[in-house]
Amino acid sequence: MNPRAADLARWWQVAPSGQVVIDAQGQILQVNHTLSDWLDYPVHELVNRLASELFTAESRMLYQGVVAFRLADVGAVNEVHLSLSLANGDTLPVLCSARRVGTQDAPQTMLSMLPIARKDQLERELLEARQVAQSALEEKEAVIAELESMRSTLKSHNDELQRLTTRLGHEARSDPLTGLPNRRHFDVALQDLLVRADVNHLAEGFSVALMDIDHFKPVNDEHGHAVGDQVLQQLAKLLSSQLRGRDFAARIGGEEFALLMPVTSIDEASSALERLRQAIEIDSWQPVPITVSLGVTSYLPGDTRESLMARADAALYSAKHQGRNLVAKR
Repeated sequence: MNPRAADLARWWQVAPSGQVVIDAQGQILQVNHTLSDWLDYPVHELVNRLASELFTAESRMLYQGVVAFRLADVGAVNEVHLSLSLANGDTLPVLCSARRVGTQDAPQTMLSMLPIARKDQLERELLEARQVAQSALEEKEAVIAELESMRSTLKSHNDELQRLTTRLGHEARSDPLTGLPNRRHFDVALQDLLVRADVNHLAEGFSVALMDIDHFKPVNDEHGHAVGDQVLQQLAKLLSSQLRGRDFAARIGGEEFALLMPVTSIDEASSALERLRQAIEIDSWQPVPITVSLGVTSYLPGDTRESLMARADAALYSAKHQGRNLVAKR
């Protein structure tokens, strides 16, 4: 062998890529030291084996289905991703290229393999990173969904609490049978008018009236409390429809009602209450006619809730004493 050929042979043995020469049947004729070192098999144990046996079971199918097919078809194949099966049981990912050489009488094929362990590791790390990122995203979405569910639940509870608070507030200030303001609400409204009148020295003042259903006890006794309740409800509707927008009517007892009439003198109040009395008298009542007695008074400087209510009560007593179904003032 001439020196140049000997140098080429040495370089082939230590080339940075694994080199294999196979015959037409796919048996190994030559293996360089580089590939022998990777596989951790001596060269003589690799020669005369099938080249496909160098690879893992999965890669053998790819080798036979792609590399061998392309070699038979076009005589060459480039960079097929395969995995070598090492002596210690590990695998080594490589890019395998092949080219047919030799003569028609003695065809041979050279396989060249470059390790891609780093690329394979990076791909695995990238896949793992994607899986971690996907898992984190799914966990984040689950947390967001849970928080959204909690927010929705809290909003629902808050809305329900708001409705309950509103209802309880309304119930605390309203008469459950008629829906009119109750005694407590009336007292607050009256006190507010008294404070404003005292502070501002209102010249126009305001009026307070008490109204009582005439002979209401016999209605309950003879026709039952259900009929009595219907009468109270009908009267409450009539009050709401007849009073002026700024007036305030409340049920403060069994069949007793109170009215606040801001910016209203006693004469104006008497006239308005007379129209109310007449409307009640002519309304359609079943099973018996209903009339009311009313007593009205107006604010005087220095008045308190007690003094105003006492005068209104005295006026109501006067209306009843005079025969009922009329308006008395004091």
